[in-house]
Amino acid sequence: MPKLLSQLAAASVVSLGLLSGVQAAGVSAADFSGKKICWDNGSASTYAPGGKYSNNISGEGTWAWTAGGLSIHTDKYDYVATVQKMADGSFHAEISAAGMTTIGKYCK
Repeated sequence: MPKLLSQLAAASVVSLGLLSGVQAAGVSAADFSGKKICWDNGSASTYAPGGKYSNNISGEGTWAWTAGGLSIHTDKYDYVATVQKMADGSFHAEISAAGMTTIGKYCK
């Protein structure tokens, strides 16, 4: 019985370690300000300091970090995305109003 308990304890520690590797972290304006993110839907977004926004699909506009998430406003779109930073450094964005999710990384 003690051997079984120690095996279970070891398995629990390994499981927690694996789970922590995929957990998301909080995101702030500093993660986006002055950066360009390439999204897996083919778009690339530039988040200039001071709130200017540019995207190859949605055009020019503004961005801001709000209590609800990442707020984007262009002539074509106006939405708020919930964004999480993943352990591998990528960003997972969800736009619930559009039923859309996308993954992005800093463009190279």
